[in-house]
Amino acid sequence: MDDELWAVLETVGRHRLPTLADVDPYGDTVLHGQSVDRMVRELEAADRSRLRGAESEVAMTLPAWGLRCRADSDLRISFSGD
Repeated sequence: MDDELWAVLETVGRHRLPTLADVDPYGDTVLHGQSVDRMVRELEAADRSRLRGAESEVAMTLPAWGLRCRADSDLRISFSGD
Protein backbone atom coordinates (compact mmCIF):
# COMPACT_ATOMS: atom_id res chain seq x y z
CA MET A 1 0.00 0.00 0.00
CA ASP A 2 2.99 2.33 0.44
CA ASP A 3 3.53 3.27 -3.20
CA GLU A 4 -0.20 3.62 -3.75
CA LEU A 5 -0.58 5.89 -0.72
CA TRP A 6 2.10 8.26 -2.00
CA ALA A 7 0.51 8.16 -5.47
CA VAL A 8 -2.86 9.13 -3.96
CA LEU A 9 -1.20 12.06 -2.17
CA GLU A 10 0.47 13.26 -5.36
CA THR A 11 -2.63 12.86 -7.52
CA VAL A 12 -5.17 14.36 -5.11
CA GLY A 13 -2.75 16.86 -3.59
CA ARG A 14 -0.96 16.77 -0.26
CA HIS A 15 -2.65 20.02 0.74
CA ARG A 16 -6.06 18.33 0.39
CA LEU A 17 -5.03 15.32 2.52
CA PRO A 18 -2.92 16.83 5.32
CA THR A 19 -3.49 13.96 7.74
CA LEU A 20 -2.12 11.40 5.29
CA ALA A 21 0.60 13.81 4.18
CA ASP A 22 1.87 13.74 7.77
CA VAL A 23 2.45 9.97 7.65
CA ASP A 24 6.19 9.43 8.24
CA PRO A 25 7.60 7.36 5.34
CA TYR A 26 10.56 6.29 7.47
CA GLY A 27 8.94 5.77 10.87
CA ASP A 28 5.73 4.45 12.30
CA THR A 29 2.54 6.50 12.30
CA VAL A 30 -0.63 5.54 14.16
CA LEU A 31 -3.97 7.23 13.52
CA HIS A 32 -6.81 7.01 16.01
CA GLY A 33 -9.59 9.15 17.42
CA GLN A 34 -9.66 12.65 15.96
CA SER A 35 -6.88 11.97 13.46
CA VAL A 36 -8.95 9.12 11.96
CA ASP A 37 -11.99 11.42 11.81
CA ARG A 38 -9.93 14.07 10.00
CA MET A 39 -8.55 11.53 7.53
CA VAL A 40 -12.05 10.25 6.71
CA ARG A 41 -13.40 13.78 6.19
CA GLU A 42 -10.42 14.73 4.01
CA LEU A 43 -10.74 11.63 1.82
CA GLU A 44 -14.51 11.98 1.50
CA ALA A 45 -14.15 15.65 0.45
CA ALA A 46 -11.27 15.03 -1.98
CA ASP A 47 -11.75 14.76 -5.73
CA ARG A 48 -10.78 11.14 -6.30
CA SER A 49 -11.98 11.00 -9.92
CA ARG A 50 -8.41 10.87 -11.34
CA LEU A 51 -7.42 7.87 -9.21
CA ARG A 52 -7.21 4.53 -10.98
CA GLY A 53 -6.63 0.93 -9.99
CA ALA A 54 -4.77 0.39 -6.74
CA GLU A 55 -4.75 4.13 -5.97
CA SER A 56 -8.54 4.22 -6.12
CA GLU A 57 -8.72 1.10 -3.96
CA VAL A 58 -6.55 2.74 -1.28
CA ALA A 59 -8.68 5.88 -1.35
CA MET A 60 -11.80 3.75 -0.77
CA THR A 61 -10.27 1.35 1.76
CA LEU A 62 -8.86 3.96 4.15
CA PRO A 63 -12.21 5.69 4.83
CA ALA A 64 -13.83 2.28 5.35
CA TRP A 65 -11.14 1.42 7.91
CA GLY A 66 -11.66 4.84 9.47
CA LEU A 67 -15.37 4.20 9.90
CA ARG A 68 -14.55 0.92 11.64
CA CYS A 69 -12.19 2.81 13.96
CA ARG A 70 -14.97 5.28 14.77
CA ALA A 71 -17.25 2.38 15.71
CA ASP A 72 -14.60 0.68 17.87
CA SER A 73 -12.31 3.03 19.78
CA ASP A 74 -9.81 0.21 20.37
CA LEU A 75 -8.96 0.06 16.65
CA ARG A 76 -6.13 2.06 15.09
CA ILE A 77 -4.75 2.57 11.59
CA SER A 78 -0.99 2.01 11.58
CA PHE A 79 1.54 2.85 8.89
CA SER A 80 5.03 1.36 9.11
CA GLY A 81 7.83 3.23 7.34
CA ASP A 82 11.04 1.90 5.83
